[in-house]
Amino acid sequence: MSNNWSEIPVLVTGAGGFITSHLTRELVRLGAKVNVIVRPHSDLWRLSDIIDRIQIFPTDITNAAGLMHDVKKINPQIIFHLAAKTDINRSLELLPAMMAVNFQGTVNLLNALQDTSFSCFINTGTCEEYGVNEAPFVETQREAPVSPYSFSKAAATHYCQMLHKTQGLPIVTLRPFLTYGPMQTAGTMLIPALVKQCLHGGKLALTLGEQTRELNYVDDIVRGYLLAAFSPAAIGEIINLGNGIEYQIKEVVNTAIKISDSQLVPLFGKLPYRPGEALHFYCSCRKAYELLGWKTQVGLEDGLKKTFAWARENQNRL
Repeated sequence: MSNNWSEIPVLVTGAGGFITSHLTRELVRLGAKVNVIVRPHSDLWRLSDIIDRIQIFPTDITNAAGLMHDVKKINPQIIFHLAAKTDINRSLELLPAMMAVNFQGTVNLLNALQDTSFSCFINTGTCEEYGVNEAPFVETQREAPVSPYSFSKAAATHYCQMLHKTQGLPIVTLRPFLTYGPMQTAGTMLIPALVKQCLHGGKLALTLGEQTRELNYVDDIVRGYLLAAFSPAAIGEIINLGNGIEYQIKEVVNTAIKISDSQLVPLFGKLPYRPGEALHFYCSCRKAYELLGWKTQVGLEDGLKKTFAWARENQNRL
């Protein structure tokens, strides 16, 4: 990165997460003065190699008073807000918890920053905000959330936009699209689950795999965050971070099997598509290029090779 991060006081929320840990590590490498807010008792295994080079504040973002205390102590110039509760299940029972963390937590953080002179607040939205829209997803489309998670994130986005327009706060909202790479655990995410299965072999029941998704290597996404922090043209904007390249799920599975030399047998068509399955899910990345000068650099094969290299050494983390 060409911008000088040396000794800049930075605040990162949710630093123990997948994308956030990569961002935190890069900020340390660049010489920033890195402060992180994480939930109390969080497992920070992703940060174990840099734990002595960051200042840790164990505070839940739903704790408004605690957040106010920490933010005043940090007095950050740049804030990367990635802390979130993530669950794309459509059960409405999830709504209170999602709103408490994803919406009210964002409100709490911005309230805590009221008496500071920060230069950039980067709010993390999600590609899920687009919901049932037609791909490629463009930032000017009206959000169409289909889950409590995507609704809560869309609400936070609108709140950030309101504060920028009414109070002139320097806020940018980034919407990272599907991201993969080292240190991502399996769960329900496609790539880490596929990587784990490839290493174990056996058979894997799948849909027909004709639906498409775009997949972004984590280093590219991190670079987008760093560029946004020093891009005056990005202030007040919502920006997709994604390569806009469609990959059929079947193609991704076969590529992973080939790269890993796996004995995995994919059983395409064994499972039905989910109700409301989006057959095409990818973004327009034009705005990111025009405002940030950003585009992805790591292709799918290279990204998968890097991911498999990490996974083979850390199978207990998958």
